[in-house]
Amino acid sequence: MADIALTRNQVYQMAEIVAKFPDTEWFIIDASDTSGIGPTVLVKFLMFKDDHKDVDTTVNITDFSTW
Repeated sequence: MADIALTRNQVYQMAEIVAKFPDTEWFIIDASDTSGIGPTVLVKFLMFKDDHKDVDTTVNITDFSTW
């Protein structure tokens, strides 16, 4: 597993997401360097209870100020 570096702003955004979705237990952080400039960071989670899906919601918390 690779390390994922988050800016302070991204940590605050994660805290806001957790606060807004108190019934959500698991969050997936997906970071990729496919842009060639900097990492794209997505937070994925299951908002609607559905036994057939792992995630149904994606929030982009990429901090473009670091690019």
